[in-house]
Amino acid sequence: KCGEVVEALLKQGADPNLVLPEGIAAIHLAAGKERESGVRCLKLILQYGGNPNARSVEELTPLHVAASWGCYKCLKLLLRNGGDPNLEDQDGNRAIDLALEQGNKMCVQILQGFQHAWLPEKADGAHKHTLYEPGNLQPKVLQSLDFCCGGVSWEEVIAACSLARAHYSTLPSHLWPTLPCLIQLYVLSLSPPPPFLGGGGKRAASCTGTGHSPELASVLETFQIPDCKDDEMALSRQFDQPDKNRKWREGVLKSSFNYLLLDPRVTQNLPFRCHRLSQADCFRTFISAVFYVGKGKRSRPYSHLYQALTHYKGGKKQACPKVQHILDIWAGGQGVISVHCFQNVIPVEAYTREACLVDAIGTMLTNQKKGNYYGVVASWPMKRRRCLGIHMLHRAMQIFLAEGERQLRPADIQIGQ
Repeated sequence: KCGEVVEALLKQGADPNLVLPEGIAAIHLAAGKERESGVRCLKLILQYGGNPNARSVEELTPLHVAASWGCYKCLKLLLRNGGDPNLEDQDGNRAIDLALEQGNKMCVQILQGFQHAWLPEKADGAHKHTLYEPGNLQPKVLQSLDFCCGGVSWEEVIAACSLARAHYSTLPSHLWPTLPCLIQLYVLSLSPPPPFLGGGGKRAASCTGTGHSPELASVLETFQIPDCKDDEMALSRQFDQPDKNRKWREGVLKSSFNYLLLDPRVTQNLPFRCHRLSQADCFRTFISAVFYVGKGKRSRPYSHLYQALTHYKGGKKQACPKVQHILDIWAGGQGVISVHCFQNVIPVEAYTREACLVDAIGTMLTNQKKGNYYGVVASWPMKRRRCLGIHMLHRAMQIFLAEGERQLRPADIQIGQ
């Protein structure tokens, strides 16, 4: 029945390629559902002009989604209809990279075997691959459809969708594949293009001339810290008691935390002198001092400094920006400041917090790639994520000011800690 309603909505002009403010399109949802109903929905979407290379806010294509979730049937279908396995997301990952990361062997084999840009539809014939163009996959003229589904009127279906629409956005992202596509398609048929997308579907520039995100640049001028307590609660709530039957990246042991590396040449013992400064000046100094954001684990709390220590003791390889910054601090006789915060969480929560912090600060960090989002935050617009990141940066500063400045020099670190 879902397929019938989806087809009806598509015939009414619903756009399966339109990216919602939550950051995804209906075709991304369909690509992550391997059940027969999900594959049917994906076939319909492709038949009605769905773009197999549509980009989410994170530059993910439906191929990325299918490969990451292990949906090999959807993966084959997308490849046969023009999906490009060589497209990269914002972190430079192709679909096969995500399949390898998640251990989805079937998807890896399919992508490795995809040669000469075509896949046979059946054993007795080949289906030639053509690049997707908006008009290539449009359906033939079909007979008119009576908009009823199992005795339920079209108006009742739309009303049901409207009710569901009020609740779907609160679901964690790992439940997206189980969402009925008809809800998303209904929303798509009503929604204007998201405000954070520029012309041609490309994202607008996310950083200001200072290198900071627009949201942080504004806060540094006004010191109006976003009130994101509810968003932070939503982030942590779904990871507090994770489903242990589900595969989570790096497991569900609550031994992870986030850390911020600060430059003492900038802080100049900020906790000691903060009472002489305004809160706004304290925050500006704190932000200026942060040069790296990462995720650590309790069993090896200083592992993020091992590489720098190896270089300090005579490493010959060229140092990455983070390591070089640490070496410069040590060369001046000072120690790096490592602020630990948001402790005792599972890895995916720490990764999500890291991503928010990195996106909030912008390109002023020595981080060489952006973070990964998990759970409900992955469905939020980038602006909302960055505001949450600013909220967490302010909390991290408060932790730093309360605990005091502690510097780590080479003599303070031992490989294996």
